[in-house]
Amino acid sequence: MPTAQLDALVDEARASNTSALAVMQDGELLVDEVLNGRGDRPIETMSVTKAVLSLVVGRAITLGHLPGANVPVSDFFPEWRQGRKRDVTLRHLMTHTSGLQNVPMAPAEIYPSPDFVQLALCAELEHAPGSVFAYNNKAANLICGLLERATGQKADDFAHAELFGPLRIEETYWIRDKAGNPHGMSGLGLRARDLARLGQLALDGGEAGGAALIAREWVEESTRPATSAYPHMGLLWWLRPQWTRIVVTSGHVEAVAAAAGVTPSVAALEACMGEWTSWGELWPRLVAHGFDREQMPRGVRWADEQFGPVVGFGHDGWLGQHLHVLPGPGLVAVRLIDEGQPRAHEEASAFASFPDRILALASA
Repeated sequence: MPTAQLDALVDEARASNTSALAVMQDGELLVDEVLNGRGDRPIETMSVTKAVLSLVVGRAITLGHLPGANVPVSDFFPEWRQGRKRDVTLRHLMTHTSGLQNVPMAPAEIYPSPDFVQLALCAELEHAPGSVFAYNNKAANLICGLLERATGQKADDFAHAELFGPLRIEETYWIRDKAGNPHGMSGLGLRARDLARLGQLALDGGEAGGAALIAREWVEESTRPATSAYPHMGLLWWLRPQWTRIVVTSGHVEAVAAAAGVTPSVAALEACMGEWTSWGELWPRLVAHGFDREQMPRGVRWADEQFGPVVGFGHDGWLGQHLHVLPGPGLVAVRLIDEGQPRAHEEASAFASFPDRILALASA
């Protein structure tokens, strides 16, 4: 890996308010930088927690606590053995296709709840299981409840004992709700280099130090298309295409305006009409024009996506958290922002091009 390319990545990370950066190639840690002056400490990974949760589920399957992704949720929660909920499987929870009613912004409904698992269990179904892809934090939280029923341990305790411990990842935290349930949607705090090691575990097919912590079959299953409802969704992993093209047309703007009325977000869409080479290119411009995704009416397309071939997998999260794994060049990259550092929320969209920078780095 060219030193000049790595130095440029570190410089760009520092300029975009990054707190910690880690890059590994072929198992070697090439970059391990703490950039924010708040010290070397675990940082909440936000929605990247979901990718780690996929590994935790894989460990539970490897140890025989779960038969696989197609197990019905009702096997662990008998109250779901009726109606359409009896058809919901762990796969549906992990691919955002459960059909569970969900408010996209977690502070509006999930965080005020004292019991995230019970909130998910009581949610109605908006769609038939498996029929519609809709990013769903409630479903992710329910996975932690299912893991507890399957393993006899809280999901975070199981993760520390069976995954973090063997990898010698010692200093972490995992936020719990008032009922004692670890969050599945977010809440896991890790150092950047430790998150990179978890990415390396996935890259190595679940093997670490000569031991198969997670069955290779699970890693392969979870990092390839896992639902017909969305081609770039694995089992809690986003599949990373070589290139993405996003198109915003006057038709998109008119459809949103007809459904939601004239809002600042409609004006932002209109200002950003055209063809974009990545979300990293488009998203900061939308935000700069006052775009708020929550103002987009459900079921109305406001952009079209086109994708190149899949070259890797990963996850991202609020504030600009990133974990990306590229098997071809053997590359794992992590970027984290500490929520407590100055201007963290002001620059939540900064360095949105990080995934594209990693792809460029891989081909350098």
